[in-house]
Amino acid sequence: MEPSVVRFVLLIMYMYLRLTQAKNFQSYQAYPEFDNKVYIKEPLYSKTAVSLLSCSVLCGNGCNCFNFNLLTGMCLLFASCNPLHACMTGSENGWRFFVDPSVMPNEHEETGFIVLFMAHFNNTMKDIYFSSKKGAFMNITTSSRLDHSLKQQIDKMITVPSSHHIIIPFAVELESFRKEVKSILIETCDDVFVVSHDYGQRTIGSTAIVPLNKLATHYVVISTEPATFRYKSQFAIAALKNNTSVSITFKMQRYISLYVDGKSFLNGDVYNLTLDRFETYQISHETDLTGTVIESSVPIAVFSGNNCNKLENIGACDLLIQQIIPTRELDKTYIVPPNSNDRRTKVRITATESSNILYTINGITQTVTINKLDSFDTIISSGQTCVIESNTPITVTSFGLHSSKSKMGDPSMTVVPGINQYIDYYKTVVPSGFDYNYVTIMMKQSLKDSIRINNTMTNGSNIVFEENVSFMSLTYNVRSIRVPEGEISVSTTCGEHFGLMFSGVKAYAAYGFSAILL
Repeated sequence: MEPSVVRFVLLIMYMYLRLTQAKNFQSYQAYPEFDNKVYIKEPLYSKTAVSLLSCSVLCGNGCNCFNFNLLTGMCLLFASCNPLHACMTGSENGWRFFVDPSVMPNEHEETGFIVLFMAHFNNTMKDIYFSSKKGAFMNITTSSRLDHSLKQQIDKMITVPSSHHIIIPFAVELESFRKEVKSILIETCDDVFVVSHDYGQRTIGSTAIVPLNKLATHYVVISTEPATFRYKSQFAIAALKNNTSVSITFKMQRYISLYVDGKSFLNGDVYNLTLDRFETYQISHETDLTGTVIESSVPIAVFSGNNCNKLENIGACDLLIQQIIPTRELDKTYIVPPNSNDRRTKVRITATESSNILYTINGITQTVTINKLDSFDTIISSGQTCVIESNTPITVTSFGLHSSKSKMGDPSMTVVPGINQYIDYYKTVVPSGFDYNYVTIMMKQSLKDSIRINNTMTNGSNIVFEENVSFMSLTYNVRSIRVPEGEISVSTTCGEHFGLMFSGVKAYAAYGFSAILL
């Protein structure tokens, strides 16, 4: 059949279906609120006019191809289309839908996450864990410029009935001072919690991933002073859109030149660059970069930490990584729980503006003034909680240390959620391979009997730490509970908000991540 005849037949069918659409609305429906989706009710693989029309309309408009095999009557899932307009398929509530990844949903309706893996001192495995309360469908994509063999291993569509995890190739790890296309985009229209783990035999770095709609244009880097010249502080940026302008104002603990593109940068100097969609850029240095400011023309994702570091001259080095919270989302009040297994905790308070701080440990309150972009550190034992109150928004980071009495743990890094960032439900997967895993809950004292872990009341024998702390005429209960590996959900019977931090230890390794900005 001549192509012109095929097009004419398709046009006639299209006009017919458009005229009858009001009578048979179930055959075809586009949802404008998700402008990169088209929904089709009928089975896609049947030999029907609707199937033929679906292939031609959805694919033909973007790719000038029909992708419908007239001999077999099967839609070819647009495999021969231009990759930039390749349509992805999934299902929602009985509807088949197609997603064109080259078309971004309306900005206020963007859902999903962007993940990257910063450089590690050693070769490590890389995992991404997904969990969902009601199930989810996700489209995982990378740049069309990524090495084809890597792209084939990563790009996929998955259904998450409850939880799922994928292994990411080591080759996506970033290299410093290079523009790369190594970010991973996770698109979904469902509620999903995402955590990445970067681990080896005696090292792990973990972070919860911030949803796209919470990303912003202003960040303050958090890292630690490298213990030796082999270790580096580092941060990395991932762009969501083309022509993203990024401005980096360096803050360095020590007066050491940083060379980028052959130019020397010192404390207070500014480096500018432009990134396109999926592009990443990592910067590393021999001194602490905490307080470095990153600004952008449109929202970006920022991760920071150290490729490996040893803290407080105890234990060995471990990867430190967290996705950084935008400054607009920061809080003024924080509860920092301890780490278990005789691991002390280094608490870092970083001011985005000059701040007057009250911090309370063991009922003793002290005051400190922190200048803009400076930090203040204090250390608590495995039996202490630190309450922090500020007159301006601040960021608080918890660094777990190596055990003072055993081989348990090594440095871990966790962004602490502020009390106004607490949530009412969380679900994740506790990783395997650790001797002890914990969930720490910060909640109003009145809620402590309403907490449910996997829909079950807490067994008192699993509580390894508990303390009540008071501030602002309120009393909060802080409780660390030992939990098994595997899927875990935490909620209350009354739907009230609470804070959550997860941690785990084994000999010479520890992880930590928090439920934040979800």
